[in-house]
Amino acid sequence: MEFSLRGFAVAAGSTVAFAAMVGALTFPSVSFASEKSQANDGAKASASAASDLPVDQFGVVDSSYWADIYPNEYNSYLDNAKNVPPDYEQFLEEGGVDTTSVGTDRVTDFSSDKANYLDEDHYPEIKTLGKGYGYAKYYTEPAGHTYSLWTVANNGRLGDLSTSKGKISCYACKTPQIHYDAANSGDASYWTRPISEYSDYFTENISCANCHENDDPTQLTLIRADWIRAMGDDAETVPMQGQVCGQCHCDYSMAPLSDSDPFDDGEPVSPYYGGLDSMTPENALKFYDEYNFSDWTYKSTGASMLAVRHAEFEFNYANGGNPMVNMGYNCNDCHMPTKTADDGSAYTSHYWVSPLDDEDLLAQCNTCHGDLTTEIHDLQADIDGRTHELGLRAEQFVFNFEDKVAKTGDDGELVFDMDTAKANGLSEEQVTRLQEIQRYACYYWNLAAAENSEGAHNPTFYNELIQKGNDLLDEADEILGVSSVLDGETQAASSAADAK
Repeated sequence: MEFSLRGFAVAAGSTVAFAAMVGALTFPSVSFASEKSQANDGAKASASAASDLPVDQFGVVDSSYWADIYPNEYNSYLDNAKNVPPDYEQFLEEGGVDTTSVGTDRVTDFSSDKANYLDEDHYPEIKTLGKGYGYAKYYTEPAGHTYSLWTVANNGRLGDLSTSKGKISCYACKTPQIHYDAANSGDASYWTRPISEYSDYFTENISCANCHENDDPTQLTLIRADWIRAMGDDAETVPMQGQVCGQCHCDYSMAPLSDSDPFDDGEPVSPYYGGLDSMTPENALKFYDEYNFSDWTYKSTGASMLAVRHAEFEFNYANGGNPMVNMGYNCNDCHMPTKTADDGSAYTSHYWVSPLDDEDLLAQCNTCHGDLTTEIHDLQADIDGRTHELGLRAEQFVFNFEDKVAKTGDDGELVFDMDTAKANGLSEEQVTRLQEIQRYACYYWNLAAAENSEGAHNPTFYNELIQKGNDLLDEADEILGVSSVLDGETQAASSAADAK
């Protein structure tokens, strides 16, 4: 099989075995160079068009410029500062000054009630399933987009940015400035630059220029080059209100430095081709396998692991779709409702919250739903609870796998060892399959666990993911000869913790 990408013939020679789960996947001929050029040219053209406006060093019009022209939209955007991240109050108490946040003067209480998802009352399995990656160090309930740059610098996943080995690509969805900077740099290796050099470089959080034309916020636009490719011809039919959200609220790889061209520049990359029909977990896994993508190697089992981003777009617009989207609604209808200003004019709210937290919108929803809050909470309790159980089962599988293939290393930690695996009766083929199962089962679990609706956006698809994860773990149990299914006592304990 060959793929025509960026003008080169790329041989698919080291595909991880996956044929038992999905059929052959063909990728249409795509010129990555032209699409990245399209996105870069768009950024440059937008900066040029905005030359008569006050722009920053990157060519981006600061969001505050639009405050007097679109006061209601701008002020509602500032309200996102009320959605305070964990640890922010302590940061301020210790004398920290966050120069990247906007609208914090609108917040009267900086204390945060955000949950720590790693604790025993929520999803402790993340610490095991993500061991060796940043998610196992810090994983909390999300905060407002106006804190996006502060969060990168302070969420603990990258450690101290001044010494971090992370790459600048971590900012890809956190500020529009990085895309203009990349376009203006002309440096093919731009996205691989060390993040330690950029801790105070960018100043504009997720804001107008992420979704709107730089010089005309009445027009929506896409800023992610890989998303333009992923949408394909469906860009002509899917409303832009969904696409601009989807370019960041989707799954994508933050480790695109593979051995295969064209993924040699470090820019985050989408695993999808050909629009909505390609946006399935099987296609994503096939893509990651074809190009040997992995975010990290699990030290004690040798499995090549994938970290999953919040794939709201795939849940809403693909894989059967959100029932509301199928009726013609879009992301903005539920999360950016039309409001009435004091002067009687209508405007679109840019305060991004759950519709359950918007009394005006909820009243409209309940004309059809009756009691949407109870309906959604019941759905989430069931689906998120079973997603949690899948995570706990996957964690037990990892423990069972380690028992068969790991030894204690010089540093005192468990390390994968094939001789140990063979001594415990496993063949190399069985070990390879178990490593694949860990990669795939954790992907299915993570795809569900990281999607922020906890089941509400697409219940059918959630249930399919949970089933696929359990099917893989059934196979692993048979190979290992030991069950990963939680006993009744553990099930009850996990359900009680989840209810909290």
